[in-house]
Amino acid sequence: MSETANLTIKLPLELKERIKALAESNSVSMSAEIGARLERSLNEDSAAPTEHVAADVDNQHTQEITEQPFTSSEVKNCGRC
Repeated sequence: MSETANLTIKLPLELKERIKALAESNSVSMSAEIGARLERSLNEDSAAPTEHVAADVDNQHTQEITEQPFTSSEVKNCGRC
């Protein structure tokens, strides 16, 4: 028998009810249903390629603006500002 751990999570009530209905239709406990679904999800994630593009990382859809550094003459002239 494998070790188990207790985990308390907060879920929207609607999601809890969906999980409960699925567990009942599969004749298993909610815990077993959640565990099986998490296991499947994690297995699918590990089988999927992990290559990310910039759009995947930038969830706010912003674009980074890169500027050229000051030249030495610009730095010298800044002392007069």
